[in-house]
Amino acid sequence: MSARSPEATPGVAAPRSDLGMYATKDLVGAVPPERRAEYLRAVEEFARRKYQLGVAVARRLPPLYAERPDAVGPYLEALRRLADADWRVAVEAARTLHLLQQAPDARVAEGYEAIVAAAAGAGEEDMSDAERELAALDAELAGREARMARADELRTHLAARAARNAKRQDQAARLARALPAALRRVRADRQGSYMERVGEVAAADPEASVQAAESLVELLNAGRLSSEGAAEWVLRGLEALGGNAEVGRGYFRLATKQSLQVVEELKEGLALRSVARVLKLYATALSGSEVAIRGTDEMDAVNAFGADHIILPPDMRFFEDDERNFTAYKVATAHGAGRIEFGTYRFALEEIPETVARLRARYGTGDEA
Repeated sequence: MSARSPEATPGVAAPRSDLGMYATKDLVGAVPPERRAEYLRAVEEFARRKYQLGVAVARRLPPLYAERPDAVGPYLEALRRLADADWRVAVEAARTLHLLQQAPDARVAEGYEAIVAAAAGAGEEDMSDAERELAALDAELAGREARMARADELRTHLAARAARNAKRQDQAARLARALPAALRRVRADRQGSYMERVGEVAAADPEASVQAAESLVELLNAGRLSSEGAAEWVLRGLEALGGNAEVGRGYFRLATKQSLQVVEELKEGLALRSVARVLKLYATALSGSEVAIRGTDEMDAVNAFGADHIILPPDMRFFEDDERNFTAYKVATAHGAGRIEFGTYRFALEEIPETVARLRARYGTGDEA
């Protein structure tokens, strides 16, 4: 690499001879002179954990020093905690963590950190006890079959847990990568609630949380669920996840009948049945005749168009509040009442026999075919 080592910077000594691989001359030059020693120490600290972490920190800190120097400390502290959970999660978080920390709602950054750390399995039991026992058994295995069996059992246990942890951490890294982009699509007033819901799923199953993060954006943004409805939807999904992991993951993908039924049950909107009587009186007053209000879900039993009824959607959720949804219902009702009042549905071909005769003479009756 052509970049010179930061050791050449006046007044700054780099303990590692390869530090220039991470903190190039241009990057160091972008840091205020009085903060360069601090910058290099931070880069070295994370590089000792993992090469990729050193690169990420080296690249992210200079603009932060230049634009928000007071944010450097909290950013590095949060990154250390995430690196303790899993270095891959920390690499993904390094890209956007400083932006999340600027959110007006402190729960956004705190929730992001807690979610991805939990998803990485940071809270799992320490493996040191099992490892110490295994080392002792390996030293005493000389012909002792019982201890040999125990050692094999521990090896199997640790290998299985390592495989589970690796899968969990892969999903945690995927979540760390996807969550900031998903969060940007959520309305600001629902971001805190959104992070709490995703956090609940991530604590139970990181793979399901990746799906839930995307599904919740759709459900909240489209107005299909309120924040309270989303909490109940997640609770039902966690119950499904506890019974069968694959079924639960399908639920959070909105790929199961149960998931869609719960959304339908909890969705926001003004139900027609709650205002049908008022709309009936309104339509009757406008049209001057008795008018019934029917839902589109009743169209199998009644004609779509008739002089004695108006067909309306079974629920109205075009707007976010019931008052405006009710206004939309009234507009639709007034339109239907106008058609009834002015005879739109009373028309019959028998009323215009001359016109019908001319049309038949010109175009035929269709019986010739």
